[in-house]
Amino acid sequence: MRLYYEVALRAFRRATTYRIAFLSGTLTNSFFGAMLSAIYLAAYNGREQMAGYSASDAISYLWATQALISIGSAWVGGDLTRSIRSGDVAVDLMRPWNFYAYWLSQQLGERLFNLLLRGSLTYMVGVLYFGARLPALADLPAIVVAVSIATLIASAYSFLINATAFWLLDNTGIINIGSIVTMFFSGFLIPLAFFPPWLASIARYLPFQAVAGLPVEIFLGKLHGADLQQALLLQIFWVVTLTVGALLQMRAAMQKIVIQGG
Repeated sequence: MRLYYEVALRAFRRATTYRIAFLSGTLTNSFFGAMLSAIYLAAYNGREQMAGYSASDAISYLWATQALISIGSAWVGGDLTRSIRSGDVAVDLMRPWNFYAYWLSQQLGERLFNLLLRGSLTYMVGVLYFGARLPALADLPAIVVAVSIATLIASAYSFLINATAFWLLDNTGIINIGSIVTMFFSGFLIPLAFFPPWLASIARYLPFQAVAGLPVEIFLGKLHGADLQQALLLQIFWVVTLTVGALLQMRAAMQKIVIQGG
């Protein structure tokens, strides 16, 4: 565990050196948050609520999802794919560690930095200029747990998509499709409560709401008691399922690499 902690720590420190990327990402998230805020406020003109969400709920929801971009709740990154294509992954695979745990540690270190700075600053823009509200102190423990599990789910899903590069010459299309599906069905664009009932039912059987919709509902204080426990259990189910899938995929990839090298 000490090894993976050090890997995560170095990834965190490395992320602090990309100041321009961090600043541009924050500005980009803030721009889209401002644009979507205008759309939401126009939609709520003269309305008290829509699908159980007040205008304040909707504004807070969209800024929270913009902040959660920092943990991978809206798209699939391609770092692992680039490593596979260049052949650099071979060096990491030969080292005496669990490759998935090593890769996950890197992801957690980088995403923690992005959440603490890029994510929090993005949300503060929403608080200061658009009236997004801060969560209740009593909800903070559940929020931390939900966001932590969401980060693990997003990382495992990203690994599953990226690792297709072991079999495909170009998996760019799969990465793009994976990002679009995540963005739509996670509730990142709009809350699942705004979906038509039949589409919302489909979305709730998929893992994507666990990386955005559920954590944000907990952040807004909409889930308590049995509903909160059910949401966290659903997140745990998906993190276990996707992680096991990623490990099995990694085992299959290792067998393929051995065959090619033999």
